[in-house]
Amino acid sequence: MREIDVVFDPERKLFLYFGITFIAIGVGPFGTYETMTLWQRAVFWSLDILGCALIVVPILHVFYFSRLAGNIPSFPRFVLGIALAALPAAGYISVLYGMVGDRLEITTPYPLLYVQVTIFSILLLLTEFVLWPALFGNRQEKRSATDEDVSEAAEAAPATLAHKQLEDASLPLMSRLPHNVRQGSVVSISMQDHYAEVTLTTGKALILMRLSDAIDLLEGYPGVRVHRSHWVAQQFLTAIERRDRGYRAVLEDGRDLPVSATYLEAARQQLVSGAGVEPV
Repeated sequence: MREIDVVFDPERKLFLYFGITFIAIGVGPFGTYETMTLWQRAVFWSLDILGCALIVVPILHVFYFSRLAGNIPSFPRFVLGIALAALPAAGYISVLYGMVGDRLEITTPYPLLYVQVTIFSILLLLTEFVLWPALFGNRQEKRSATDEDVSEAAEAAPATLAHKQLEDASLPLMSRLPHNVRQGSVVSISMQDHYAEVTLTTGKALILMRLSDAIDLLEGYPGVRVHRSHWVAQQFLTAIERRDRGYRAVLEDGRDLPVSATYLEAARQQLVSGAGVEPV
């Protein structure tokens, strides 16, 4: 299975989680229809479903993007993250049922309840992270450059970049990018909110990933981190210039990125070793 689209998309969560909550309130499963009024069901199922979501989703996100689990394939990592999150979620449901009163008691043993919560969560989150993007599109892809934008960017790129097109398709980072930009060389990576914006000679793409994780996926591709939010490839770094009170890394495509004091010396060394040009 391809990489699962585990992203924080409020639109998905609003429609899916509240939709399921409203259905549960109306249907009243597990005896809640007979033992509760409409208002009581509204309170109970809101606490049940939305409360579990507040437990399961953050744990899944942390586990799925953890470096410790980075070598596990996407789908097993996804399932393991949910299985881990289901432990406290099942406990939360047990406590919630215990607070309801004598008219509604949970008779399911905790181990069985844990399995049920795990299965339900897997189905729900597969709907959110796999079925939803397949039906309505990937929010990440919508924010990435479109095919037309990529074509325009490629036409506008300086001719001097043409000879820089390397065989980079084998880099692990490339498998996370849209197919229409994978044939280019990585120029820079910059953070945009929680997304890493990867600029290539063929266009741009956004991936939900920390900058440090994106750099790890380059597996030694020559380059240097110039700022906590920016990394540049050695072959496209043309100068380090002092401007006002700070420094800027000048790239071959005409852009310039900030250089923080922490990474200044490393950026200078990368410039000298890569291009044989003395920094300004």
